[in-house]
Amino acid sequence: MVVIKPHTEKTIPPLQLMRLYEDVDWWPERTKEGIRKLLAHGIVLGAWEDKQLVGFCRAVSDGVYRAYVEDVVVLRTHRGQKIGRQLIDKMIKELSGIEVVSLFCSTKLTDYYEKSGFKPTRQVVMHRSRPSGPARTEPPERR
Repeated sequence: MVVIKPHTEKTIPPLQLMRLYEDVDWWPERTKEGIRKLLAHGIVLGAWEDKQLVGFCRAVSDGVYRAYVEDVVVLRTHRGQKIGRQLIDKMIKELSGIEVVSLFCSTKLTDYYEKSGFKPTRQVVMHRSRPSGPARTEPPERR
């Protein structure tokens, strides 16, 4: 049985999150130290099967007006079990007091997220990477 817990309740080890990213070919440039910092900011949820992290979701927010949901990810072996839906539902509850909640995804996932009440907009999302290196701004399937 998979349970969804906030990082504040069940700590997500950076190496487990790195393995989850690797499983889905996301973020190969991320480091253990960078992930440790990422986990310390925003709202972070883990999907756990016993002691194994099988899903992850995080949001960045100002706490009042805006929140951005990013990195909704589930191990390939655990897809089709509604773990992603559970993560999104829990995140929406966590962000219930926020005026506008945005979510970044590829166009092929818009139907999936519309089931949770998200709607595509006409806005363009722009990214600026650090000039010091070729940091990727999105996981491969989001491009």
